[in-house]
Amino acid sequence: MAEVEEKASSTSERLREEYRRHVQSQISHDLVDTISMLEQHQVELLQLCDQLKQAKKQVTDSASDTKATINAVFEEFIAAVNETVNDRRQKLLGEVQQMEDEALGPLDQCERILESRVREAAERLEQGKRLEKHGGVMAKDTVMRFQEEAGAMTNLPEVPVLCAVPCISVEFPTDPTLIEEVREVIEQAGNVSRMGPVQITNIVERPGALLVTWEEVDEDVSDDGLEFCLQCSNTGATDPHTALFHTKYRGPDYSFLLRDLKSGESYLLRVASRREGSRSFGPWSLTQSAVTTIPHFRWQEDGCSGWSMADEGRLATKVTSDLEVLHSKGALITPGTSVLFKVVSGGVGCSDEGLGLCCRPVTGPEQLLLPGTLFLSAQGCVFLDGVSRVTRLPAIQEGSQVSFAVEKVSSTKVRVYIESQDKQVTYEWAVPDVQEGLYFVATFGEPKWRISVH
Repeated sequence: MAEVEEKASSTSERLREEYRRHVQSQISHDLVDTISMLEQHQVELLQLCDQLKQAKKQVTDSASDTKATINAVFEEFIAAVNETVNDRRQKLLGEVQQMEDEALGPLDQCERILESRVREAAERLEQGKRLEKHGGVMAKDTVMRFQEEAGAMTNLPEVPVLCAVPCISVEFPTDPTLIEEVREVIEQAGNVSRMGPVQITNIVERPGALLVTWEEVDEDVSDDGLEFCLQCSNTGATDPHTALFHTKYRGPDYSFLLRDLKSGESYLLRVASRREGSRSFGPWSLTQSAVTTIPHFRWQEDGCSGWSMADEGRLATKVTSDLEVLHSKGALITPGTSVLFKVVSGGVGCSDEGLGLCCRPVTGPEQLLLPGTLFLSAQGCVFLDGVSRVTRLPAIQEGSQVSFAVEKVSSTKVRVYIESQDKQVTYEWAVPDVQEGLYFVATFGEPKWRISVH
C-alpha cells in the first residue's frame, strides 16, 4: 500500500513538474512573440516617424521654395516696374521739353525784335522831347526828318495770340486711374495652392520604358482645352533642385510611354498643365522617382549572319542581300506592351519584306504568311494568320515609324493596334496562350535597311 501511495505521489510530482515546464515554456513562447510583436511595432513606428519627417520636409521645403519664387518674381517685377516707370517718365518729360523748345524758339526771336523796337521807340521819344524843348532854335528840315522816322515806326511787329501757341499738358487714365489699373494687375498676380493641379497617379514598368499616367486633382476644374507637359530628369538624379529636366511630352493625353530608358537607373518625373491660350505651364506636380528593371527590347544577335547589331541590340543593320528573318531576343511582347519600329534608313520594300509579330520563331520569310503571325509588308499590306486584310497602311520606307500595341481580350485572344504614319488599324488575334508572349520580327533583303526597336 505504501509503495502504491509512493508511486502515485511520484507520478503526481512528475505531472506537476511537466505542467510547470509546459507553463514556463508557454510563457517564454508568449514572451518571445510579444517581444517580436513589439519589435515589429517599433519598426513600423520608426517607419512612420521617417514618413512624418519626409512629410514635414516636403511642406517646409516646398514652402521655402515657393517663398523664394514669390520674392524673386516680385523683386524682378519691382525692378522692371521701376525701370519702366522711369523710362516712361523720362520719355514724357523729353516730349514736353521738345515741345517747349520748339514753341519758345520763335517766341524768343519775336521777343528780341520787340525789345529792339521798344529801345528804338524810347530813343525816338527822347529825341522828340529834346526837339520840343529846343523848338525855337531847331531847323525845319531836322524836325521834318524826325517826323518821317517816327512815322516809319508806327507799324507794330506781329505777336502770336495765345490760341496760336502751345499750351502743353499731359493726360493719364482717370477711370480707372493708372494706379488702380496697376494695383488690379498686381492683386491678381500669383496663385498659391496646396498642391499642383495635376499629379502623377501611376507609373508602370515596361521593357526599357515607363508608362506614366497623371490626372487633374481638382474635380471642379474642366479638362477642356488642357495641355500637359511631362518632364524626365537625367539618369540617376535624386534631387529635384539640381536635376536637369527634359521635356518628353506635350499634348492632351493623360499618359505617355517614356522609351529608351536605362534598366536599373532611377529617373525623376514631373508633370504640369496649362489652359488653351496660356503662354506658360502651371505649377509642377510632386516629383516622382521611378526605375524600370525590365531590360529594353533588343534583337536576337545569335544566328543572324545577315544582320549586324548596335546600340545595345536595339539597332539592326542589314549587311547582306539574303532575305533573312530577324527575331526579338525572346517572346518580349506581352499584353499591355507595345513595340515601336523606327526605319533609320531603307530602300523600296517588296511584298515579302516587312515587320510583324509571331507566336513562335520562324525559319524563313515564307513562314510569316502562315497561321501564328501578324505581318505588315513593306508595301503596307496586312496579313493575319496568312490571310490578307482589306485595309492598307502606308508603305514602309526610310523615316517610317510603325508600332504594334497588344492588349488582352481573353486567355487565348489579344487585340493588336498597328499604327503607321498616323494611320491605325485594329485586329483581334487568336493565339495559343496570351501569357507566353510574342516575338517581334523584321525581314528585309537589301543592305540599305537599318531598323531600330524601342
